[in-house]
Amino acid sequence: MTSLVSRVSKLVTNPLLASRPIVLFLVATGTLFGLSVGNTMTVPDVNLPILYGLARWDSGYYLGIATGGYGIFQHAYSFRPLFPLVLRTLYPAFFWLDVRSAEVAAGFLWNLVALGVAAVYLERLTKLLFGPTIASRALLLLAVYPSILFIATSLYYLETRRILLAGGLGFLAGLARPEAFLVAIPFLVKSLFEDQKLRKIAAGIGVLASVPAFAAYGYLQTGNLFVVLQSEVTGAKCTILCFVSNPVFYFANYVLPYTINLVVFIIAIVFVVYHLLRVNTSSRMFPYYLWAFVLLAIVFYSGELRSLARFALVVPPVFWAQAEYSMSHPRFFQALVIVYAVLMSLATILFVNWYPML
Repeated sequence: MTSLVSRVSKLVTNPLLASRPIVLFLVATGTLFGLSVGNTMTVPDVNLPILYGLARWDSGYYLGIATGGYGIFQHAYSFRPLFPLVLRTLYPAFFWLDVRSAEVAAGFLWNLVALGVAAVYLERLTKLLFGPTIASRALLLLAVYPSILFIATSLYYLETRRILLAGGLGFLAGLARPEAFLVAIPFLVKSLFEDQKLRKIAAGIGVLASVPAFAAYGYLQTGNLFVVLQSEVTGAKCTILCFVSNPVFYFANYVLPYTINLVVFIIAIVFVVYHLLRVNTSSRMFPYYLWAFVLLAIVFYSGELRSLARFALVVPPVFWAQAEYSMSHPRFFQALVIVYAVLMSLATILFVNWYPML
């Protein structure tokens, strides 16, 4: 009994999980006082006054795909299938609600569960790599800048030598986020200078297989093998090149989202590059910083500028680098926590669903 109480107490005091009541308060503030900024993909009004604030931006696509399939939106294949599958599985449990309200409630429930599991595995993984002090600092940073589930579990089992399980979880990550297939990079790079080479190569290929697997699904549904790629390429978005071509217009119309995303993304890039290039980065950590650099570089070049901060969520090395650096620069750590907390509060109140937990 004492052990169970200790585990529960440790879980609820985990900074990543303990911060969620604050986030929900901010969501409620933005929703109830009408502060949230509207957008083209808000979900039609549902009978969940506070949780409705969570159903914005890409939520409309995910909720629609969960019940209507990929054929109901023009660019639906830009979104991976795992989250819609979760929603489709869970929403019947809320049978007393209408379908759309039940979907929103199911998404809310899943996000809390996913966050709890991710918090446990991120703490274990970071302790394994850096020790308890840096783990605590990284989790505090993540508490004001949350991360995702399957990346954390995949990397944890990679480090604990359960390679094939890690590869399977990485495959699921690729079915949750378009850019998550790049987590194959640590598997493949580690195979060059660590043991279990064949297993790591096989697991890395398994992670990459999430891309052709979803392409094959798209082909079965549409007869077009490239429907996923075409959907992602032709979707409306403002990349860094688009922004540079007319910065005055975009900042004049979207000051806060561009500012928030650029600030946190530039901070992420600086720390990843610093730890990637420094001479004392260990061979154990180098593959992770290389993966983070490749991902951030691709997203910075081709990703939606207003979503840059969300893409950084799939790269725990960003927060490892910041937490490790802060060990010898405590004032920097305090300042970073304040900056992230302020930006997260603004983004949550004004835009609410600015990050997915999955």
